Amino acid sequence: MEVINRFFRRIKFSYKRDSIISDWRTYLMVDLSLPILQMLCYSLIAYYAYGPEKVSRWMIGNSLLVVAFTAIYRVGFLLSSEKHNGTLSLLIASKTKLWEISFTSAFSTIIQSLLSVFIGVTVISLLLHISWTTSKVLEFLLVLLVAVFVSMSFGFLFSCFILVSTEVHLVTNTASQILLIFTGANFPISSLPKVFQFIPPILPLTRSISVAQSIMDGNMQVGFLNPLKAEMILGFVYLLIAVVVLHIMEKVAIKNGNLDML
Repeated sequence: MEVINRFFRRIKFSYKRDSIISDWRTYLMVDLSLPILQMLCYSLIAYYAYGPEKVSRWMIGNSLLVVAFTAIYRVGFLLSSEKHNGTLSLLIASKTKLWEISFTSAFSTIIQSLLSVFIGVTVISLLLHISWTTSKVLEFLLVLLVAVFVSMSFGFLFSCFILVSTEVHLVTNTASQILLIFTGANFPISSLPKVFQFIPPILPLTRSISVAQSIMDGNMQVGFLNPLKAEMILGFVYLLIAVVVLHIMEKVAIKNGNLDML
């Protein structure tokens, strides 16, 4: 029972740490407005590139990318913020494993991701006259939960490399651009060169975006849960790899003496 209480306590502390340094204006203009404007930008591009009849599928794909970007940047900057605060060495020296602290802290980003997607999808649906039904909403909620989990696991994996690198923005921006290009959110995966066709299946959100686009097109198939199951398995694989990589990077950072190097 104490382990469970400690788990939720760390989530609460992480949320307080992130929110105590910002007020409602910062939250509104940075945390909330930027993801929504990003969704709106790519949706308008799709509106004029593919026509109004297909804009919903590209809008929904970019809404899931917002989840991924929030996870990558927020989870990725967890260890970086500990470096800047000079507390990373203390976390490593504590009895609790570093991956447990990082993973539970990442849960506070889920609420932020869900809120940004809900508001963004609502605003863009009103602006572009995209209609929703009850079944579409329920199916999209299921896809969204899966997308949040696999995105958080992917962001957790990339955050491990921040232990041995001072180029935080290079790591996070590279991850976000890979997802932007190869997940099928803005153009069909079939349009990619054949040499890159192997990349989308091993990336997060590729299957979630495909299912979400099928929901908006109204051509859902009976076995639509199979891609989501594969996405969940991929999320657990990313999570296991992240735990192993974090342990290795932790040892490398201690050995090379760049644990607190900014």
